[in-house]
Amino acid sequence: MPAKQLRGAAARKAVLDAAGAAFLADGFRGASIESIAAAAGVSRPTVYAHFADKEEVFRTIVAALHDDQLSAMRTAAEREGPIAEKLYDVLLARFAPFVALTSSSEHGGELLDENSRVCGDIATAARRHSAKLVEQVLEDASRQGELDLDRAGLTAAQAAGVVFDAALGAKENATVTPGAYRRKLRRLVNVLLHGLAR
Repeated sequence: MPAKQLRGAAARKAVLDAAGAAFLADGFRGASIESIAAAAGVSRPTVYAHFADKEEVFRTIVAALHDDQLSAMRTAAEREGPIAEKLYDVLLARFAPFVALTSSSEHGGELLDENSRVCGDIATAARRHSAKLVEQVLEDASRQGELDLDRAGLTAAQAAGVVFDAALGAKENATVTPGAYRRKLRRLVNVLLHGLAR
């Protein structure tokens, strides 16, 4: 008796799970709709019933990752604690998942390139929302007397841009490990906040 064919949301989830694994194992170019369908236990027409092409599958996965990261950032931003810990946690929530994914695949560099090529609009929107959250964290710390943005001659938005760009730059190497990124991020937050401290 043949296996029961997945349908609807279950089929869509199976395709996305299989595609995520395929992209990490084979890279964007090496993964195919055929291999994704086979790994998901669905037919090619089932994949195409949910997604127009491989790029749409990739975009859907990337969009979900960004949504998860923004949610984790909001949670970190709402926690009580000193600015150094809060800012570190917010930035870690934003960048650590991508570092973990790209460093776990020999295709990390290719996946970063494809992310820029295929998902530029998604990344731009996520960056805007993420930078706004960092700005709010810095504004709150300034209001509470932990930072002196005026002395530094920066608005919260300008300071957030510097912090965000530095954290982004620390992860740009596709071979950076999660542990190395955490250490780099901790040093970066300490240095940046030293210049903004009261």
